[in-house]
Amino acid sequence: MESAQQDAAPAGRGDRRKSESRQRLLAAARRLFIERGYHATRPQDIARAADVGYGTFYLHFTDKGDCFLAFAEAARAELSAFVGARLAGVDGVERQLRALLEALVDYAVQHPGVLKAAMADVSVIASDGAGGVSLVERWAAEWAAHIRAGARVGAIHADYDPEVAGNAIVGLIRGAAHCGRDRRAALVDTVARFLTRALVPSGAAEAAPHHKLLEGEGEP
Repeated sequence: MESAQQDAAPAGRGDRRKSESRQRLLAAARRLFIERGYHATRPQDIARAADVGYGTFYLHFTDKGDCFLAFAEAARAELSAFVGARLAGVDGVERQLRALLEALVDYAVQHPGVLKAAMADVSVIASDGAGGVSLVERWAAEWAAHIRAGARVGAIHADYDPEVAGNAIVGLIRGAAHCGRDRRAALVDTVARFLTRALVPSGAAEAAPHHKLLEGEGEP
């Protein structure tokens, strides 16, 4: 019994050290991808900034692209939790859109550069041979799921192609963000009203004000 406990202790410490080194690498990668961009950041730079050996980088990631996708996924989870907290208790298509946009602006202010870095063009990552789904693709897929869910209950137009519409919405929000945070009120109001008019059919006066557009029963 004592021997088993002694064996388990070093194993536990080893797992803890491995987890800590991965978190340090991800934190360093996040800083460097934001400061330098994808192309100007090298695996050895990430390892040096994390204060670990170069070889340690490859114990956790197959290459730089794999590390970037891990950073983007962590940013997606962080953003999802941030936005989810803002949407709790909010219903109605337009009200949820406004809450979402306000949350996105606030996240960008509190975490400068994260979304811009994490939404790097997927072709940049694919050129390095990395597999996986980009943050933009994940976000577009989530919108497609919300549109399908809304269409099923009559709160959203049912004649849109959800995937095309999902990608268009992500493109619209990303493009509008270039107006700058100094035009926050105009950005939120214009995009929320634009999307509401585009998504909600004229006969959905009863369903749309109460529909959980962003908390619907769509696919993850």
